[in-house]
Amino acid sequence: MSLSINRLDVNIMKILAQEKCFDELCGMTINEINTFYGEDDLLTTRHNLVMRVRTLVKDGYMEKGIKDHLEFTYFITEKGLTTIKWNGGKGNEQ
Repeated sequence: MSLSINRLDVNIMKILAQEKCFDELCGMTINEINTFYGEDDLLTTRHNLVMRVRTLVKDGYMEKGIKDHLEFTYFITEKGLTTIKWNGGKGNEQ
């Protein structure tokens, strides 16, 4: 795991994985990611989220998808899935 990855980054990637945002057609906007837990329970400030998403895209953990009106969508890459050890939402099965 990269030393530049923090807990917020992991939460962002887990949200994308849970919502099955695996390609450019099924991404989420910054606003959708930030309000995932509800309007009153924001993940972080919009500015901070934008900066973290830019870093995750630059480092290859996420990619830009298609635009949703004026805003780009984002999806998680294989590198991102591997980093968060995503197993399709299943518990640790033997």
